[in-house]
Amino acid sequence: MLLAESGEILAKRVVGILGVCVNITKQIETPLTSIQSKISFAEPLNVLVVDDSATERALLKAMLERFGLLVIEACDAQAALDYLQTTQDSIDLILMDIQMPDINGYQLATQIRELESDSFLEWQPIIFLSGQHAPESIAMGIECGADDYLTKPIDSITLLAKVRAMTRIAEMRRRLIKTQETLSRQAHFDELTGIANRRHIFSLLENEISRCRRYNCTMSIAYFDIDFFKRINDSFGHQAGDKVLQAVCAVVELELRKVDMVGRIGGEEFCIILPECKLQNAKAIIDRLRKSIAAIKFDSKVLNSNVTASFGVTELQKNDDLTSLVGRADGLLYEAKHGGRNCVIGRV
Repeated sequence: MLLAESGEILAKRVVGILGVCVNITKQIETPLTSIQSKISFAEPLNVLVVDDSATERALLKAMLERFGLLVIEACDAQAALDYLQTTQDSIDLILMDIQMPDINGYQLATQIRELESDSFLEWQPIIFLSGQHAPESIAMGIECGADDYLTKPIDSITLLAKVRAMTRIAEMRRRLIKTQETLSRQAHFDELTGIANRRHIFSLLENEISRCRRYNCTMSIAYFDIDFFKRINDSFGHQAGDKVLQAVCAVVELELRKVDMVGRIGGEEFCIILPECKLQNAKAIIDRLRKSIAAIKFDSKVLNSNVTASFGVTELQKNDDLTSLVGRADGLLYEAKHGGRNCVIGRV
C-alpha cells in the first residue's frame, strides 16, 4: 500500500516536471522562432567558428546552420589564420574561444587585426565565446580587437541576437565593398568598352617603364585608331560607332597575350603595352591584330562594311620616359594614317 502510494506520488511529480519542461521549451522556442523569422539575408553569410573543442564547434554549427548561416570550422588559431590568408571567400563573422593551445583567442584577434591592416583586408567582426566572466577578461578581449564578448554556457537567444547585430554590420560592409569596387572600376576603366581608360593605361605604362629600368628588360607599345571612324558616326550614327568600338576592343583583348594591356586614350584612339617584347616581335603581334580587326563581320543593321585600323609601334629606348615613348608611337601612328591606313609602322 505504501509502495503503491509512493509510486503514485512519484508519477505525479514526474508528470509535473515534464509539464514544466514542456512550458520551458515553449518559452524558449517562441523567442527563437520570433528571432528566426526576423533573420534573413540577401546572401548566405559565412561564419568562421574557432574552437579547439569539437563538441563546442558542433553545437555552434548546428545552431547557426538552423538560421541559414554557412559555417566554417577551425580547430585552433593557426588553422583559422591559414584559412583567412588563403580563402577567396568573404568571412562575415568570426566566433572564437579564448582558451586554445599555442595561440589563445586574445593573440588570435590581435593577429587578425594586424593581418587586415597589413594586407589591406576588409574588417571582419569578431565575437569572443569564453567561460571567463571577469570584467578584466572582457575588457582585454575588446582591447585585443573583438567586437563583442559572450560568456559560456552560451544562451541561444543571446547568441543569435548578437549574430544578427554583427551581420547587420557585415551586410553594410558588403554594400560598402561593392560601392568601392564600382567607384574603382569607374575611375580605372572605360565605361563603353570595358578596357582601361586614359589615366589608368598611362599609370600602367609608367609602372612598366619603371620595371624595365629596374630589371634591365625591354618592352614595346603601339598606338592605333580606327580608320575613317568619323565617317562611320556620320553615316551610320553614334550607336553604330559605339558597336564598332566595342567589337574592336573585344577582338584586341582576345588576340593579345595575357601580359599585354590595352587602354582607350580617347575617341577611337588606343594604346597597347607589350611587356618583354622587342620591336620586331611587337610588329608581328600588331600586324596579326590588324588583320583580325579587318576580318570583323558586323550585322548589316549596324554597319554594311568592314573596318580597319592604323598602328604605330615602337620599343622603349634607354633615355625614354613616358612622354617621349608615347610621342614617338603617336608620330608613327600619324605616318600610318597618312601612308595609306590599314597598316603598321614600327620604328625606334
